[in-house]
Amino acid sequence: MDKIKAIFLDFDWTLFDHKTRTFNEAGVRALTEAHGKGIRLIIDSARTYHSLRGLGTFEKIPFDGFVVSNGGAAFTKEELLYADFMEDEARDEILRYLDGRGIGYNLICLKDTFIRERDPNIIKDFYSVWYEPYPLPISQWKGERALAIQALMREEEDPGLIALTKKHGIRFSRFADNAVELTGTEFLKSKGVRTMYDHLGLLPEEAMAFGDDLNDIPMFRMVKYGICLGNGKEEAKKEAYYVTDTIENDGLSKALRHFGVVS
Repeated sequence: MDKIKAIFLDFDWTLFDHKTRTFNEAGVRALTEAHGKGIRLIIDSARTYHSLRGLGTFEKIPFDGFVVSNGGAAFTKEELLYADFMEDEARDEILRYLDGRGIGYNLICLKDTFIRERDPNIIKDFYSVWYEPYPLPISQWKGERALAIQALMREEEDPGLIALTKKHGIRFSRFADNAVELTGTEFLKSKGVRTMYDHLGLLPEEAMAFGDDLNDIPMFRMVKYGICLGNGKEEAKKEAYYVTDTIENDGLSKALRHFGVVS
């Protein structure tokens, strides 16, 4: 097969097993071995950097590149490659709107996430479903630019916020009964892959990508070797170059051995 120079990695249900709420250790060992051979490791996750850091991801795996917030930003340890920040004027008007109506929110910045706590029942409900490190209090926000705002609110409150987002050209996406996400543009994992190619001088045939869900499909389409975990969605499996075993059966490490990336 082609010589693999980079591996792009989804997080949830690919590296991190939510049944046990632990990293797949066989996968971590295999990735560490691959990195020791000079293969670059790049996280490409819908999670925020704050979330990944809080779960100890970067202590477990020696990542060289970071694509976070589903492709909202990409950077290396040394350099910001891009960040699709929301316009500050739109951000500020949306925050004033939410504050004025007593609606809680998460303000997602490049490295940190901040929370405005309001309805404790909605917050408790949100964090009981989404396994997330808790954000920093909004009082610690120093004006950093925002990649996204997650408004923690019920559907009946949507119309007013939808009208405001339309005014500013902001994308409105309800992803749960108690939360919507607002971004300045569509975030795609594939943008992060393309940017890393340009930055690192890589070709698609030199890259692998591991994932399990619908948002991994654009990432699969950017690499020659898109690998779907056996626990993945059927739509993702159809787009993959290869379907490996499930996360609990060490699918990631098995695929790396299958393709001869590790021994």
